[in-house]
Amino acid sequence: MTTSSRVFKFKEQIISIYYGAKGFVLLRFSKKTKLMNKQLKERIMLAITEVNGCEMCSFIHTKLALSSGMSRENIKKILDGDTTSIPIDDAVAVMFGQDYAYSKECPSAESIKRIIDEYGYQKAELIVAASNMITMTNGMGTSMDYFYRRLKFKRNRNSNILIELFNPLFTMLLFPLFVLFFSIKTLLGSKPKTLNTVCST
Repeated sequence: MTTSSRVFKFKEQIISIYYGAKGFVLLRFSKKTKLMNKQLKERIMLAITEVNGCEMCSFIHTKLALSSGMSRENIKKILDGDTTSIPIDDAVAVMFGQDYAYSKECPSAESIKRIIDEYGYQKAELIVAASNMITMTNGMGTSMDYFYRRLKFKRNRNSNILIELFNPLFTMLLFPLFVLFFSIKTLLGSKPKTLNTVCST
């Protein structure tokens, strides 16, 4: 894991909640396509979690990755920033996830084009959807972790108590509402799009 964790500002987290809910609904309604398997999704999420430095998320997604069939060694490598064990078919998606996180959700146009060229538009949308989802949970998880550290008198100087309290609260309140909103839109025939949420496009 990275030694420093990202501090998500209020605006960043609210945007992440909106896009995270959109990504969740798209992934949920796209299960039948079988374009996104559990291991690919977890590799993307572990890679983004490593960049954002969310210890809570790394614990949760390690368990999910293990349940998907990934080995502890491969999981540890991703959380250490080592992508050498990533299967060749998943490498471009994982590198996109890293670029997505390092750029704070503004990956390069080349990075976006690469996943579309490699996987096709529909699967590229699911890769972005997974990236959106984990970014939202990273924002909540890091805020909760900072609050826990504050209680132990180890506060992060770049964070503040309002971020630590309200980012998780906003996530728990707004996420279900946005999920309901996008689910209704999907059932009415308006499928969520995710590539148009990437800032470089």
